[in-house]
Amino acid sequence: MREIERILDQLNRAWGGPSWTGVPIRPLLDDLTEEQARAHPLPNAHSIVELAAHMSLWLDVVADRLAGQAKEPTAEEDWRDGSQLSWSGMVEELENAHSHLSDAIARLTVDDLDNIVVGRKYTTYVMLHGVIQHNLYHAGQIAILKKALLSSPSSLSS
Repeated sequence: MREIERILDQLNRAWGGPSWTGVPIRPLLDDLTEEQARAHPLPNAHSIVELAAHMSLWLDVVADRLAGQAKEPTAEEDWRDGSQLSWSGMVEELENAHSHLSDAIARLTVDDLDNIVVGRKYTTYVMLHGVIQHNLYHAGQIAILKKALLSSPSSLSS
């Protein structure tokens, strides 16, 4: 298996499984209502829809950086207002961002992995593993929020 295929395998395992971390990202998003996705069951924590939007953005940023664009999101882009986002639309956006990045990675050569990312001090290889790690980190947060939501229905607050 080529290194590009290994990275795609890791991205896809994190997304749809089987994932070494347990529940992969996509199944975590299933069976959530609009109200649950927008809820803030833990004080000072992002909602699930806000986390999904953040993850989607960074999948797209990495895909754009692979295309040579020195993209740097604003704070407003990085953490969008969850009250303005549709849950079903956000799931679709996240799925599209995952596909966008998968397609961009599939077009890489092994030599591309050693290239320094435009405007950064790290390689493409480090960036790709970093975005996978980033999304798994936030998947853990989503899993905790889901547990909080399901254990205490009264915790649904915006």
